[in-house]
Amino acid sequence: MGRHKCAYNCESSDDSDVKFFKFPLYNQRKLKKWLLNMNWKDWTPTRFSALCINHFEEQHIDRTGKSVTLREDAVPTIFTSAGVTQKVCASTNPGSKKLKRLGGKASQSSSRSPATTVATTKRSVQNKEPSQTEEHAGDEDPKKSDRWRIIVDEGLMKIDSFPHFFHGDYCVPQAIQWAPDDDPSTECEDPERVIEVKEAWEWLGLDVRGPLPQTLNGHKYILTVTDYYSKWVEAVPMETCLPANVAKNIVDIIAHFGFPLRILSRLPHDIVHKINRELKEQLTVSIALVVHHQQTGTVDLITQQLIDRMVGDLAEEHAADWDVYLPAQVFSLCFTEHSKTKERPFSVLCCNGPQPVPSPRGLDYAYTTIRESAFVVR
Repeated sequence: MGRHKCAYNCESSDDSDVKFFKFPLYNQRKLKKWLLNMNWKDWTPTRFSALCINHFEEQHIDRTGKSVTLREDAVPTIFTSAGVTQKVCASTNPGSKKLKRLGGKASQSSSRSPATTVATTKRSVQNKEPSQTEEHAGDEDPKKSDRWRIIVDEGLMKIDSFPHFFHGDYCVPQAIQWAPDDDPSTECEDPERVIEVKEAWEWLGLDVRGPLPQTLNGHKYILTVTDYYSKWVEAVPMETCLPANVAKNIVDIIAHFGFPLRILSRLPHDIVHKINRELKEQLTVSIALVVHHQQTGTVDLITQQLIDRMVGDLAEEHAADWDVYLPAQVFSLCFTEHSKTKERPFSVLCCNGPQPVPSPRGLDYAYTTIRESAFVVR
């Protein structure tokens, strides 16, 4: 599969050696400049989003080192005009002949050639002052200026292979679902490094999403805990994402459903450590319940997508009181048939599963083994 395929009119569509660069998600000032130049409405980059090197001018590219990188002040400026891009995205399928015909008509209807359009776009971007660029980006839609994200370890952002797996949602239409070359949930060279999820409420995944629009109750974050086996979802609004707040909500969830084997999380290592310290004090246990694991979000991609869609809809439709609507949305997820199991999460967890475990469970795995293992849901 052409996993390196680029933008609609990008000349590097079939070039497997093309270089990709990740979005500066942790530099909001630079990110606003990138998004403004792209001029694609109603789109937000994810940690898998990337742009190919052909969207950057040569002056922004550093070729002096062992690998090609972007300069600190690099901003993408080479894009097809926004009107053409939006029309193609809205009415065509990738790789079809219809795409070429529509792109051709759009370019012919323009009074300037594509080369002139690109050159004009580059000059207009260069002539803008940084302050003017940021002000314009903020005035477009204040509700969408700050979009929520999943809080993850910054180390994950430095993995070079991610952009090649997912060449962003920008260059690829939303209808396409790109997948990595290697799926750790199904293949593993060392069978001793595979942990099977065979029962409900054994292995859970924990994420924190935000910041979202602050509600009237002061909530800005959502803590989600997912049971990988049953697909049951717990979601709790939080005012802050401090370890103490996260630990308190985990304690409440354990009080309802019992102790799992362990909880996987992609939060930064230091945050996971502080959460475990809080849990030991609040639960009076000696074990560390939360384990940092990079596979937290990929063990169950379908449920993650459902949660992301739920959070996105809440933030957009109920910005001032999304926390009030959150319980009903979670209820809907847990009582709707899951596309993978073909069962309702409620039925799997509460009707067929074992009784809640009132005390911490022992493990035959060392924590280093857990972090290095691949999880498979049976």
